[in-house]
Amino acid sequence: MSSAADLAYEFIKSAVMSGEFRAGDRVKEELVAEQIGISRTPIRTAMQRLAAQGFIEILHNQGARVANWSSQDSREITELRAVLEAFGAGIAAKRINAENLDELRELSQQMEDASAKPTVANFERITELNSRFHMAIIAASGNARLADVIGNLAHPLLVQRKFSTFDSNRLARSMSDHRELIQAFERGDSDWASAIMRAHILASAEQVA
Repeated sequence: MSSAADLAYEFIKSAVMSGEFRAGDRVKEELVAEQIGISRTPIRTAMQRLAAQGFIEILHNQGARVANWSSQDSREITELRAVLEAFGAGIAAKRINAENLDELRELSQQMEDASAKPTVANFERITELNSRFHMAIIAASGNARLADVIGNLAHPLLVQRKFSTFDSNRLARSMSDHRELIQAFERGDSDWASAIMRAHILASAEQVA
């Protein structure tokens, strides 16, 4: 039972974090069971766990749906991200390697390329790339517990937000922040990386980080 429930948990969580399951979407037990080839009982167990972590909501007589955070939820998670990701960026500046830097440069460049053509598909691509960029920095810190905390709490909100609400100035500022973060990492400057990340995320009270 536990292995099947774990499988269901990872499947649904991954779908939420990738944006495949969007805020407000119904999560139907029968469809999940069909997709991963298990019975519905362990799926219910997985959903209870996901509900406790804030990924989904289980409504009486309505089933489960992907959580849709309120403005207060967004503010609280944004403030938490500012602390956690600034801390992670500071650590990453001292531990980051050439491979990590190459990944961040590539993600940053892909975002800039997509931002040059403001289409619906490109805005969705920027959202996904941005999520990968932030989580790559936390991975580079080498702090697995920090990655878990951000992945389980702050990351779903990051995925849910969209760049399609940006005007050109806000989009340019976000891209500039990413470039400056990479510069801080290249120099191994923990204070700079931490300060830029904090400011970058706090700006997401009005826009996507």
